[in-house]
Amino acid sequence: MDLAIVGFGTAGEARLSAYATIEDARVACVVDPSPDRRARAAAHGLDGFADLGSMLATTTVDAIDVCAPPAFHAELVTAGLTAGCHVICEKPVAFEAAQAADLVARSRRTGRLLYPAHNYGFSPMMRMFVEAVAEPIGGPMTASFTIRRPTHARGVSSWRPDWRRDPAMACGGILLDHGTHCIYMATRLFGALPTKVSCTTILNDQGLDHAAEATLRFPNGSCEIALSWISDERSNLYELSGPAGSVSLHDGQALITGPNGSEVRELISPTGSGTHEEWFADMFADFAYLVDRPQEWGRPLDETLGTAQIIEAAYRSAARNGTAVSVDG
Repeated sequence: MDLAIVGFGTAGEARLSAYATIEDARVACVVDPSPDRRARAAAHGLDGFADLGSMLATTTVDAIDVCAPPAFHAELVTAGLTAGCHVICEKPVAFEAAQAADLVARSRRTGRLLYPAHNYGFSPMMRMFVEAVAEPIGGPMTASFTIRRPTHARGVSSWRPDWRRDPAMACGGILLDHGTHCIYMATRLFGALPTKVSCTTILNDQGLDHAAEATLRFPNGSCEIALSWISDERSNLYELSGPAGSVSLHDGQALITGPNGSEVRELISPTGSGTHEEWFADMFADFAYLVDRPQEWGRPLDETLGTAQIIEAAYRSAARNGTAVSVDG
């Protein structure tokens, strides 16, 4: 499968490294507005285009991988699907329910797959959680995800390295960024969308949330999410508890407690990279599997829409000082 990477920043270059390890994937070209980033692509032996329209007019690819900031997602996804390409899109694909619904409908109408790059779903951490929910802990009945950072992740130095602080580019703060991972992880573990969401945020001078606390209330339990870009430490703490036990993952060490006792596991990333490109081969394999099976597209398309609905509900709640709101409006 020939692909074009659209947005050759930190995530895009990590994707290039990941695709190089996948037998059935070949990056044909790169699209990026930065001359420096196109020169970087040329150093990898790739043609570079300043915009997606120019690329689509001269190059044929099977799929595009959108790695640009959120403000550009809808436009790029629409162009890719309309041109007859399957699309992988960085999270969040969309952050408004109406926008997500439009993109999902376009995917079905064009017969081209829109696939969210929800890479945490293919992490060793998530696999462990799924196993634990099945057994030994059961459930889950409650979950808690706490992500602390001293600041946001920076982009490449040659193109707006602090775009996550720019409302016009980022379209939201930490809730849209780290929060998206927490949201789709929670919906996979609970097997449903939450019925109610409550959220409070702390805003920076640009009006973007650099800290947030949210509660997702599911029919079978709840998930607490705490996020910060203003912490004095960098740490990750994920906890699940069910009727028969619990799982706690603090940074790279997991403690699983169940009916047969306790087990400690080490889940340290072999690359130590924040982009986690080592998870991408399995994600791409899932994408490639689904391309030829439209009857199974409901899974990624429903997750794209559901994630946007929850994000939108969380921001709506925050605007109401944390009042619980329905996910469906």
